[in-house]
Amino acid sequence: MPKTTILLADAALELIPPNLTNNELIKKHAKKRGKQPSTIILDSSYHHKAMVKLSDSHKRGRPDILHFCLQNLLGSPLARAKPHSVEIFVHTINDIIFQINPETRLPKNYNRFIGLIEQLLSKKKIESKEKTLIELIENQNLEGLFADIPKDNRIIFSSKGLIVNLPDYFVEFSKKDLLLIIGAFPHGNFSEEILKLSDKVISIYQQSIESWIVLNRVIFSREITTL
Repeated sequence: MPKTTILLADAALELIPPNLTNNELIKKHAKKRGKQPSTIILDSSYHHKAMVKLSDSHKRGRPDILHFCLQNLLGSPLARAKPHSVEIFVHTINDIIFQINPETRLPKNYNRFIGLIEQLLSKKKIESKEKTLIELIENQNLEGLFADIPKDNRIIFSSKGLIVNLPDYFVEFSKKDLLLIIGAFPHGNFSEEILKLSDKVISIYQQSIESWIVLNRVIFSREITTL
């Protein structure tokens, strides 16, 4: 069975940036959680007023997007039927990369998910019963990570891409390994690092739509052409 590698790219997930750790709003929120400001995840729901000082603030502080995406992906038949044929990677807005075991069952509760990711960023690995569930990938860039996947088999999904009928488009790749790249950020464009991974940029709709909807269409189309 062909391998399906999914990269949730430029994810709006990061710890509180150093220039915001002394912000009173953030200090108050961190104290409420019993943590230091530098160890909590930036979240526009709580930190919006402080984030106006950040560059690219419109693209940051939305870890809920990643949570939605991962819940849909890990619960899909694509991941559950043939977990050994699926690889899942997350690339964050500040170039942290981590891999998630397709058999992982993440917390459905958002606050518990945030706590788990904060633990990951601190300990670099989440394990359960001698099995690695999530692990940071260090000393490796994206191009090196996906070097075994031909560039023609890497696809970026963007509202700026060529509109296609996705199930029909995937038919020619039904027996090929694929790298499928979906943005996990609210607004803006992919970073140059992501755009360098592929020359194939496609769209499934004439307007911009939420990341998890794109992901669901991608999952379904890959399922019906491979499973």
